[in-house]
Amino acid sequence: MPRNFDELKTRIRGPVVGLLTPFAADGAVDFNSLPGYVEHQLAAGLDVLAFSPMVSSLCVLTADETRRLAVEVKRIAGDRACVLASTRSDSPTDTFDLLRGLEDGGLDGAFVFPGYLGPKPQVYIRLLEACGDVTSMPLLGFQVSVEQDRRFGGLPWMDLDHWQRLAERPQIVGLKDDTGNLEVRRGLVARFGGRFAIVGPGMADRYLQVHDSPGQAELTSIGYLDAGDERRARAIMDRALDCIRQVADATNCGWGIEPIQMIAHVRGWLASPTMRPPLPTPSPAQIDAVRCLVDAYDAAQGEPR
Repeated sequence: MPRNFDELKTRIRGPVVGLLTPFAADGAVDFNSLPGYVEHQLAAGLDVLAFSPMVSSLCVLTADETRRLAVEVKRIAGDRACVLASTRSDSPTDTFDLLRGLEDGGLDGAFVFPGYLGPKPQVYIRLLEACGDVTSMPLLGFQVSVEQDRRFGGLPWMDLDHWQRLAERPQIVGLKDDTGNLEVRRGLVARFGGRFAIVGPGMADRYLQVHDSPGQAELTSIGYLDAGDERRARAIMDRALDCIRQVADATNCGWGIEPIQMIAHVRGWLASPTMRPPLPTPSPAQIDAVRCLVDAYDAAQGEPR
């Protein structure tokens, strides 16, 4: 089905709501609370709703839950809002299958998550191009900064020359800046004008400095959902914390990662087990141990408390 990429691009402006995922007391996704939550955002006049791997806790959802959640939000919002989904893992197969399901579900577009292990820019460019071959949905890259993102070991990310290559593909309508690099955002506008919708990381002070430039938006968790905030999300997963601690011991990361991020990390690890310095490269025995622990974690999510 042909898509109007420019139309969507012009809609992505101002506040982009990073949707939280509601959880029931047993840790399952609380689909019953979605209508009220989405209607709350719409009543506030917000017309761009988006999913994010971390903000929306996609890292602890299955691919099917991720698809179903996005499709249900779009069903509720209808034409009243643009709903942007997101992929969630390091696995290209998972990414391609999820994008197909999201397109079938009527999503307006999707962020393509580069993965928890952070591929090199050239690898991520190939992933974005491949995603454009499996779906006709408008796509958004997930990182534009040339800063070193120390949260993930100082990995280099996309720069202006990389986005020059992607500018040749109209299907790639936007970019997600995860670090608030104003220099890069201004550079993108100077070189490409309104070619990309640039979604910043929700830093109000920085947004005020660039909001008059073409295509500027900001991802922010507007609205409050008790079951979806980080503290509540951790609390409802307490039955799996012992498993997560064992994962931390087996991986020997030493990062002090929160439980949700730890599960995200090991899921990505299992999908792409070759890790680049300064991160450790796991042994086959460690990978097997982590796989068993993640399987136990998944089983625990389906058990009554």
